[in-house]
Amino acid sequence: MFNVFEQPWTLLIAGIIVWFSLLFIHGDSRLWWQSHLVIFLAVAFFAMDFLVNVGLFKISKTLTIIIQSVLCAAITTLLILQIIHIIQTYEHRRWQWFLPIVLIAAAFGLDLLVKTDLEKINTLISTGRKATEQEDFNAIAALISTDYSDSFHNTKDALMKHCRNLLSEPLVEKTRKMSLDIDISSPRAEATLVTFVNFEKESHVYRDYKQFVIFKIKLYLQKGRDKRWLIHRTEVIEIDRHPVSWGDIR
Repeated sequence: MFNVFEQPWTLLIAGIIVWFSLLFIHGDSRLWWQSHLVIFLAVAFFAMDFLVNVGLFKISKTLTIIIQSVLCAAITTLLILQIIHIIQTYEHRRWQWFLPIVLIAAAFGLDLLVKTDLEKINTLISTGRKATEQEDFNAIAALISTDYSDSFHNTKDALMKHCRNLLSEPLVEKTRKMSLDIDISSPRAEATLVTFVNFEKESHVYRDYKQFVIFKIKLYLQKGRDKRWLIHRTEVIEIDRHPVSWGDIR
C-alpha cells in the first residue's frame, strides 16, 4: 500500500493544503462544495487503506490500487482546478505562482537529503539482490549483522560459507522483486520478500531442475547505533509455493 508518510509528497500535500486554505478564506464562496468534496475523497482514500490493512474490507490488492488511484486522480484534479481559479481571482499577486515551485523543490529536496527507515531497508534489500546476481560476497557480507543467526546457520561466518558454496559457480542470472512487505518497529523490522529468480544456463540448477523459481524469504533486520539497518536473521519460507527451509538449499 502507498504510505503517504514515507514519501516526499508529505510536505508537498501539507503545504498545498495550507496554501489552498489561506487562499480559500479570501476566495470565491462558490468553491465551498468543491472543497468539501476534496475532503470527502481524501477521507475515503485513507479509510479504504485502513479497512483493507486491518482486514475489515476484503478486496484484491489490484482493485484496491485501482480505486485509490482513481480517488487520487480526482483529488488532484479538483485541487488543481481550485488553485488555478483562486490564483486567477488574484492575478495581481503573482508571487503565488512561485509557491507550488517552492513546495515541490522543498519536498523532493528533503527527500533526497533525509532517508526514512523504509527507504533504507528497501535500498538494503535491493543491494542484496544485486550482490547475489554479481556473486559479490563482500557486498553481501556488508549487509549482514555480526551477531547473525538463523535456524540453520549459527553465525554470520556459517551463512557466508554457505553462500560461497552456492555461488562458487555461476548461479543467478537475474532477480526480479514480485512483492515486498515491510513491518517496522524501530530498532527492529521484518520484511517478507517474494522474488523471481532466473538461473544462469551454466548452473546445475538450470540443468538439473528448472530455469527459474519463485523464492519467498523472511528477513529480520536490526538498526544499529550508526542508524544503519543490517540483516539479523533470515528464513527461507517457500520455493515455487512449496514450503522449504534453509536445510533444503544445497
